[in-house]
Amino acid sequence: MCAAPVFLLVEPSSFVRSIMREWLENALTDFRILIAENGDDALRLAAQEPPTHILIETSLPDASGFTVLQQLRQSLPAARIIATHWYESRPFLKRVRSAGADGFIPKHRLHAELLPLLK
Repeated sequence: MCAAPVFLLVEPSSFVRSIMREWLENALTDFRILIAENGDDALRLAAQEPPTHILIETSLPDASGFTVLQQLRQSLPAARIIATHWYESRPFLKRVRSAGADGFIPKHRLHAELLPLLK
């Protein structure tokens, strides 16, 4: 029997976390969902139970989301990492890619774009 894939959500907003948790648990029934509210929690959870998929907000309260993204990429080279934020621009997207993300989805399009990207 294969272990369930693990999805790690890294989101500092308690409101967004609660909405995303419910949505992900209903949409990704084959996944184990882990939730982190900051960079330290994300790195700790990822070390304890390596995720196969990560959605990370680039603005975190305790560390640069880009630095945490780089650390996650280094420790989990096979994980699928998607960055998210409200803001998007060409230089911002370039920075997300150079930090190691496989993709970027603006927050206002997460509901429409995240699940198709995971399949």
